Amino acid sequence: MSSLGISILILAVSALISVVVVNLMQARGRRRRLSAMLPKTAEGATAHEDRSEAADVADEPVTSQPAALRSAPGAVRGVSASRGARLEPRLGDVAMPGSDDREFSVQAAVPPERQAPVAATGAAGGPLLSPVCDCIVTLALDAPVGGERLIGLTKGIRRAGAKPMLVDGVPAGAGDDEACALAPGVSYRLLRIGVLLANRHGPLNAMEYSEFVSAVQTVADQLSALADTPDMADAIALARDLDSTCAQLDAQIGLNVESPEPLGPAQLSALAAELGLVERGGHRHARLGPDGELVFTMLLDDSPQRVCFLLDVPRTAEAHDGWAAMLDCAQEAAARLSGKLVDDGGRPIPLESLGTIGRQLAQRYQSLEAIGLPAGSALALRVFN
Repeated sequence: MSSLGISILILAVSALISVVVVNLMQARGRRRRLSAMLPKTAEGATAHEDRSEAADVADEPVTSQPAALRSAPGAVRGVSASRGARLEPRLGDVAMPGSDDREFSVQAAVPPERQAPVAATGAAGGPLLSPVCDCIVTLALDAPVGGERLIGLTKGIRRAGAKPMLVDGVPAGAGDDEACALAPGVSYRLLRIGVLLANRHGPLNAMEYSEFVSAVQTVADQLSALADTPDMADAIALARDLDSTCAQLDAQIGLNVESPEPLGPAQLSALAAELGLVERGGHRHARLGPDGELVFTMLLDDSPQRVCFLLDVPRTAEAHDGWAAMLDCAQEAAARLSGKLVDDGGRPIPLESLGTIGRQLAQRYQSLEAIGLPAGSALALRVFN
């Protein structure tokens, strides 16, 4: 057998083993739950009831059903190739609000009252996990457990493949919707462990889900708690739905300034200082918001005569008006360099195209808000990463 055949065989066996392990863990969790819930007979055996069980999956994230998009102008860039097979839309493709040809729409599948609030990063004490973008397993503790112990038990939980895992908890005496970051000196009655359903590496896959379930079961065993993990097929289906929705809303806008003379790192740094941009490493410079958040980036393109300005739409809050700020900065750079604004093909960008992109951006921000991932929010920064 060739080396390629052996490699394919090894991958197939690994995937099969992962599915078997997950099924065994789920079966053990169900048996434990039934044993704990059902009454004992006189002989001490467990009395079993014949009932169907539904997987306890986190609330389904909001999905959309966008129509096909037209070809794009060169001024707008897709997201990096790390997204694999995703076909990223470009803002110039999207029909404008109020037009007869409305090709871009997002319909919320979950009513606003069921959508989780935007998660805090932990500094404000809010929840880290959200059913909008996480597969969450909740461990009910027999008695309140101190934050110090829970932090120690979960300190090794970081990632499942390319998907980050997070932990938070519900303090004793708090409601189920009052989860917050774990902290010393606080006792918790519920522990929540979650894995991100999708990011720019793609949706959660079977191997990553298996790693997640294994990590959850390890913590549950140490706490003598029941881990009722969702069905793998359901979780992966939710991940693919979220990934598909986000792919339709993900975009990076690039503006290029073509200089008559080649530029090097030293000239770029001098230009950045004149424009009020700060050094970000790797010959990149950026405009930052009032709290240090990234608004847009400036860097040298592949051509030494071209300076690129880049706006990562889902990661920049609408309040920063990143497009207008970047456009003003690019136009000032063009004036200082005696250059001109061009698209990726080197063609001058018409002024009417710039205005169209600004209007399309407003709709894009509304769509991100509608699916529970407002641009620049903590959740959006996790998913569009």
